[in-house]
Amino acid sequence: MKMLVIMIGLVFTSLYAQENAGATVSFVVGKVSIKSTEDNKWKPLKKDDQVDNGDTIMTGNGSATTFLYKGSEFKILANSTLVVNSLYSKDKEGSVEVKNGSAWFKLVDLGGKKFTARTPTSTAGVRGTAFATLYDEKSKVAMNCVCEGKVEVTSTESDAKSKLVEKGNGSSLKMGSGNVDIGSYKNLIVKNEAMPEFETKLKESSMFKTCLSCHTPKGWTASGIIKDDKYGK
Repeated sequence: MKMLVIMIGLVFTSLYAQENAGATVSFVVGKVSIKSTEDNKWKPLKKDDQVDNGDTIMTGNGSATTFLYKGSEFKILANSTLVVNSLYSKDKEGSVEVKNGSAWFKLVDLGGKKFTARTPTSTAGVRGTAFATLYDEKSKVAMNCVCEGKVEVTSTESDAKSKLVEKGNGSSLKMGSGNVDIGSYKNLIVKNEAMPEFETKLKESSMFKTCLSCHTPKGWTASGIIKDDKYGK
């Protein structure tokens, strides 16, 4: 009987550990740092490291990292800072904050829970999809680009109604405006390719350059891009 109790205890301990395990870093290029709430010190982030609740990740110029969690993918692109507020579980919703730069998320098996990507001016809430969140500290503009599914975008500064952004569209929200503007990427992004018209979009904001890590320019060229060879596969 005592042995049975011990075995049951070990099973529950194992399940609890699995449920509360952190994310695992699968890819790192360039200079990437992590700061945990335990010691509040910046350390180099390496492949196979763990990312836990409360951690802050910062990428340098020409740098990027990807971490995996329960089948979901979190990609932090160059010159970005992201805080992992909470990794989702069966009892808790997931939340991150993009303080500056760009991050891309492919979320699966949320178990009905909501995942929110925040910036200083916006929140983007989903229950399973693929999308990017971008924030530029200089212009105070937040953007979201939806690759799959739908994303509900809300201003953090006003009581304006949220807007639903669907696949193939994006949103833009400037600090102080309170308005979520919706735009289409039709004829700009076609599957894994960025059409020549996208080059004009890139001139409007350098933030769009991060899109080229997944979408290869077609009919034009761009330099200094860190490619994501997994996208679309």
